[in-house]
Amino acid sequence: MGNISYQDVTKEFNDGAIVAVDDLSLEVEDGEFLVLLGPSGCGKSTTLRMLAGLETVTEGEISIDGERVTGLEPRERNVAMVFQNYALYPHLTVEDNIAFSLRMNTDLDEDAIREQVVETAELLDIQDLLEKKPGALSGGQQQRVALGRAIIRDPSVFLFDEPLSNLDAKLRADMRTELTRLQQELGVTSVYVTHDQSEAMTMGDRIAVMNDGKLQQVGGPNDVYDHPANEFVAGFIGEPSMNFLDVRFDREDGPRLTTTGDGGSFVYPLSEAVADRLGVSDGARLTLGVRPEDIQVDVEATGASGRAQRTTVDVVEPMGSDSFVYFDVDGTVWTGRTDRIDRQPGSELVYEFDESALYLFDEDGETIKSIGTGEGSFHRETEEPLVQE
Repeated sequence: MGNISYQDVTKEFNDGAIVAVDDLSLEVEDGEFLVLLGPSGCGKSTTLRMLAGLETVTEGEISIDGERVTGLEPRERNVAMVFQNYALYPHLTVEDNIAFSLRMNTDLDEDAIREQVVETAELLDIQDLLEKKPGALSGGQQQRVALGRAIIRDPSVFLFDEPLSNLDAKLRADMRTELTRLQQELGVTSVYVTHDQSEAMTMGDRIAVMNDGKLQQVGGPNDVYDHPANEFVAGFIGEPSMNFLDVRFDREDGPRLTTTGDGGSFVYPLSEAVADRLGVSDGARLTLGVRPEDIQVDVEATGASGRAQRTTVDVVEPMGSDSFVYFDVDGTVWTGRTDRIDRQPGSELVYEFDESALYLFDEDGETIKSIGTGEGSFHRETEEPLVQE
């Protein structure tokens, strides 16, 4: 068993001058793979280190299996941690690195330790490396040794602090798959820290998004992608990132969204059904969002919806199977992800996106509407409309 609970946890440095983690409450279920995701300095590594006992907790409580561990030493918590720099002993062989914790913390004889080391090495496909030292290994092999040293302890919780960031892109992708397979096979509760949203989306059962020390949203990969809690989450999850535009909600000539700057030319008609469910007043200032893959380019400019927009191409990036198209939307550069396209910079482009693909955020960055037009797509439906002049 290895369920984890953070209850109102705060971590401060320099006598409160820096708040690294601010009032965090988070539950991790037994056997779950949870990814802590966010930009550098958001507090995710500090959150992990407090769980490991490498940082003290300023306020709040952390529990593992219902037992308060806030005041326990790291060795008393039954957790195993894999670091970004692997932290292998360079003068020891692979076998001795993996066996180190067993020799230090158990009464097992050498035959029993050797048997466990071999079993662990076979699980990681490094059984042929046991007599080598870390300096003779590749980055991926060193990472497997670090994993072996953690696995052999049979911990309640695995902790991973950006363990793949030192690997090249191909090996990183391979190790993502390997780590996911291992975690599923072992069934050990795991908390994984990364700033790479691709890792988070492909590996985690759930993702906890953090920013400026605060937890922004917790949910499954598809939940945080399709229904982000706020503008930060929407922009951080997704590659390329979501396109944004400052707009004004206007009902004067039928419900629509228009750009708020002087001379703005963007006009996007809304259906009455969607407009009525937004919970905003005429004149409200909002942020529009749309993902690059939801934009259709080179569409006919005479569509019945009246939502097609004319613009000019800035840059086209061929990506093999598809292309990234960069274009101007009232002074803001947007990205469209589309089939392979060959267009010259400065050429005219007509683009469109469906109303169901539209995201809207209020002036505080909170989500009003996410993808779709169904019940779960509207995040604010109130009797008193939101007025933001």
